[in-house]
Amino acid sequence: MDDVGAFVERLVMLGRSSYTVRTYRLGVEHFIRWLAPRSLDDVTRQVVGEYISEFGAGADLATEHGRAPRTVNNRLAALAAFFAFLIERDSHRAGAWSGRDNPVPTGPPGPAHGMSGRDLPHRGRLELRRREPRVLARDLDPSVAEHLAAEQVCVRDRAIVTLLLRTGQRVGDWSAEHGRHGVLGLRLSDVDRRRRTVTVLLKGARDEHRVPVTGDWWPLLDEYLATERGQADTSALWVGRRQAKGRPLRYPAFEASFRATAARLGVHATPHMFRHTVAQLLVDTAGLHVAQQILGHRNVSTTADAYAYVDEKAMLKALVEVARRQRSAHLTVVESGLRYAFDYAPETIAALDDLGGYR
Repeated sequence: MDDVGAFVERLVMLGRSSYTVRTYRLGVEHFIRWLAPRSLDDVTRQVVGEYISEFGAGADLATEHGRAPRTVNNRLAALAAFFAFLIERDSHRAGAWSGRDNPVPTGPPGPAHGMSGRDLPHRGRLELRRREPRVLARDLDPSVAEHLAAEQVCVRDRAIVTLLLRTGQRVGDWSAEHGRHGVLGLRLSDVDRRRRTVTVLLKGARDEHRVPVTGDWWPLLDEYLATERGQADTSALWVGRRQAKGRPLRYPAFEASFRATAARLGVHATPHMFRHTVAQLLVDTAGLHVAQQILGHRNVSTTADAYAYVDEKAMLKALVEVARRQRSAHLTVVESGLRYAFDYAPETIAALDDLGGYR
């Protein structure tokens, strides 16, 4: 087995998602093609730096802007993982990478604050890592989101969009290649009527996540099961209606139907915007920790970085209010009869008076 194949096998063994495995494999293969005719054994930090410079500039693309910082940083992560694998593997068999340093520079991670007016620190891959601009999540006006849910073309899609709007879960997919996750990855057995919950497989298939669902969704589910799903021979909750009738509903089919409805209503929206809408409302009304639990984020910092922000106008407004209160505050001065803070001896007070010009 070649190095890349062994690396991919290790990622699978470690339980990495199919998306991560595919992205890392393609990234390493791209690097090896760029490296030819040189050998992997010849790779140094300088070589990695040359590659990242060309990769980031998009030398192999017909674009003037190059690749996005996130794409560059993901490629660095893939290469760092690949060379870490080679070093660990060869240390057990005295191979070419035994005892060598990882040629992808690494450094101590710094806390990401994502606060307006402050620079994010460099972290991870040191000077090779690109700063990623903070992009605020795009959400929908709640009334627009409700309208979109009500105007879907079939009961199945109304039930799916309503579930997205009521729970804030990812839309996900049901894929033979990448597995299932999110709302589209629900099975019939994931619906618990007694507890009024659904159990969603989180992104990357890392864990199951039970989330409560409000009462207005359940009649829609019953109507869908009775009138549209039928006795489809699959465990999937959502099934196709036309060419893929009776088979698990895939994201491309659902997204096409959703996009057509949004266009008909003159609304620019994507299914994932429902998650942002719910998330922002949760943070604003219930706080970060409640939002984290419902959204299924592993770390509360993920929720905070995405949704707990204060814009510059809000900060200016707050500072103006602080200044107003400071100006209007009435400070009571207590006359103690003492010129100085401490009860100095008379000779000390005389000396201080001379220095201060009181005499």
